[in-house]
Amino acid sequence: MALQLEHKLGMLQVKGELHSSNSNILMDHFESFLGEIDSIILSLEDVSFMDASAAYSLEQLYCDFAKSNRVIHIIGRSNDQIMETFIETNTSYILSQDRV
Repeated sequence: MALQLEHKLGMLQVKGELHSSNSNILMDHFESFLGEIDSIILSLEDVSFMDASAAYSLEQLYCDFAKSNRVIHIIGRSNDQIMETFIETNTSYILSQDRV
């Protein structure tokens, strides 16, 4: 499934596969409005596949938000399709503990 990005009331919902070939689309999307927002929720609950490269890209996004004193809540802990990748790459710390 192709990558889809949907905005819904302060939440960006990611659907489909997130991998090295398309994670730059997500990153470019955030760069286009990074200076305009103070906080956002990024939902990965509908991601059907994610590779290590995408996990590292999300970690970089998380760090970029933190460095600019902005808040990003990344939700998706309940998505078993991606949790293994987060655990293997030691990037699961970027996921919010609870739904926001």
